Amino acid sequence: MLVEDWMKRSFAKIEKGSKVGEAKKILRESSSSCGIACSDRSFLGMVKADELLGIEDDLSVDEYIHNLAYTLDPQDTLDEAAVFFLESDLQILPVVSNDEVIGALSLFDILDAFTQMAGFGEGGIRLEVELKDTPGALKNVLDVLYLHSMNVLSILLYPAEQIGKKVVIIRVEGKSVRELSRILDVNEISYTSIIKEEKI
Repeated sequence: MLVEDWMKRSFAKIEKGSKVGEAKKILRESSSSCGIACSDRSFLGMVKADELLGIEDDLSVDEYIHNLAYTLDPQDTLDEAAVFFLESDLQILPVVSNDEVIGALSLFDILDAFTQMAGFGEGGIRLEVELKDTPGALKNVLDVLYLHSMNVLSILLYPAEQIGKKVVIIRVEGKSVRELSRILDVNEISYTSIIKEEKI
């Protein structure tokens, strides 16, 4: 998933030379904690709302523009964008193409995207298993689900506490918890939990 698919074209844009009062109004109306400073459409830096508190409205906002070591490209992946957010203290990052700001990506956009990628809110059944971190381990589980016509909604993996194993969370649809449990037991597939999730 790419940044350009999730970024917003509308964002808190603060022009170079603007007064602090204008910047405060833009940030307030957009309910944003920071704004993107531009000269026309060229990116200059970021303006943080909390740093403008108590500053006289008729002063220039230019003194409060912070340089940013990196910006997002529309072709960056959301994984890369998430790393950038972890390395910054900002809730919004500019998306720049050919030296022009074309949009902004927020932490909420990242969360929304990852939530959809994980299948949250799709309903169905959440199956959690712990597998050896070896080729074919996950395939064995998926083959069983396929043979019983169980549609996979999403798959998430992360390292288990035990070295050499991974925790796998699979969301499926089409069977009851009891039926899925029976299928796994018959095929000697151990699992940590099976939970029925409601569609939101």
